[in-house]
Amino acid sequence: MGWRLFLAPVLVLAFAALFVRCYSLPPAPDRRGGTVVVLDWPNRPLFGSPRGDCLDVPASDVPIACLIGSVARSQAGIVLVRLPFCATCHDLSQRIAALGRDPDVVTAAQARISRFGW
Repeated sequence: MGWRLFLAPVLVLAFAALFVRCYSLPPAPDRRGGTVVVLDWPNRPLFGSPRGDCLDVPASDVPIACLIGSVARSQAGIVLVRLPFCATCHDLSQRIAALGRDPDVVTAAQARISRFGW
């Protein structure tokens, strides 16, 4: 009986952890940066950022609409905590987004995005 009492909360926490997402927005002159931990549907990476979400924007498109939409989607969930900008979290989201992609394409996409101050 004792192990069942212990197993139930562990299973509930493990299930809830599937919905936890971390999103990092770098600071800039026109916005406050920060890291937000939200409860949201697990249809996005565990660690996210506007740059990571917008790597697939074609070279012919302007990435600013994707960047703004990415930030809006990150705020759509239930905010658990807002933290100051976490460079490690942002770097981790960039590395996760680049996994399995051509490094030259990722570098070119990040250069296009950085021209907009992101």
